[in-house]
Amino acid sequence: MRIAIEGMDGSGKTTVSKILAQKLGYKYLDKPFKFLFEGLNLSESRLKDLEWNLYKTNDEALMTLFYGMGLLYGTRCNQEKNIVYDRHFVSNYYWHGNKETIPLHYELIKLCGVPDLTVLLKASVSTRMKRIYERDKQDRDLSNCAMYKDGYEKMEKFLQNIGFKYIVIDTEALLPEEVADIVIKNIKLINQKKVIEERE
Repeated sequence: MRIAIEGMDGSGKTTVSKILAQKLGYKYLDKPFKFLFEGLNLSESRLKDLEWNLYKTNDEALMTLFYGMGLLYGTRCNQEKNIVYDRHFVSNYYWHGNKETIPLHYELIKLCGVPDLTVLLKASVSTRMKRIYERDKQDRDLSNCAMYKDGYEKMEKFLQNIGFKYIVIDTEALLPEEVADIVIKNIKLINQKKVIEERE
């Protein structure tokens, strides 16, 4: 089973993804594009520098393919495993989806396959920025105006248009463990439905 955790930065994706992976015994994949540089032993800050340099190109098609390659690599190299993705198709589309790149996004979905469940985590801008500040006061995202936008309308519209199975969880007043438990309940429901369908 493949579970994709999505949302704006600071919504709780990484924390919830790690808890889920641990509780379920699934493999945790953080930013699949990192796998493209596995053998280079690049630090987190060097990887961040690479991302920022790519953003300077202002080429959304290039960025779509860059992150898409990471998704494809992470998926193809873990075909037999249960996976929790920290960011997936929705994040890629939110940041780089436009009329030019839509065909690329659809092609990547065909190549990678559809997640069994996508979880969209929500939180207010003020809560998200507070969380980012608390985890790293020097985080460049704090000075990035794009992070202060509420991108959930675009994300959810994409999920609806593409027909993904998804749930939305407001993390504002929930502990990460509580969010993870909600996801696990939904995974159980999906598995029960699969068993019923197989019996029929």
